[in-house]
Amino acid sequence: MYVYVNYPDPHFRMHWNAQCSEIRKSRKPGQRLVQIQVANLGQVLSDFIWGKYRFASEPSVNDLWLDISLNTREQEEGLVHVIQALVGRRYTRLAGAPVHTHCS
Repeated sequence: MYVYVNYPDPHFRMHWNAQCSEIRKSRKPGQRLVQIQVANLGQVLSDFIWGKYRFASEPSVNDLWLDISLNTREQEEGLVHVIQALVGRRYTRLAGAPVHTHCS
C-alpha cells in the first residue's frame, strides 16, 4: 500500500493499487519515501516518535509517501492511523486530517 501524506492541505490518502495514476501525479523529484516492512517496523515507528520526519509548508518537507508492506491489509491500514497519531502530536493539522482510500 502507498500512502500520501500532505501537510499544507492536511490529508492521508491510501492507495491499495500500486498502478494508480494519482501516485504518479503526486510524486516529484527528490520525493520523501519511507518504506515500511515487518523487518524495519520498530525502527520506523521510533523515527516517527522522535520526530525524524519534519513537516512544513516548504516544498521539500510539505509531503511524504509511505510504502507499507505488512502481513495484512488491516495491519497496513492500522499503521497509517498510528503514524497519524504520532505525527499529530507535533503537527496538529495532521492530527485530525482525513484518511481516505483513493484506489483499492
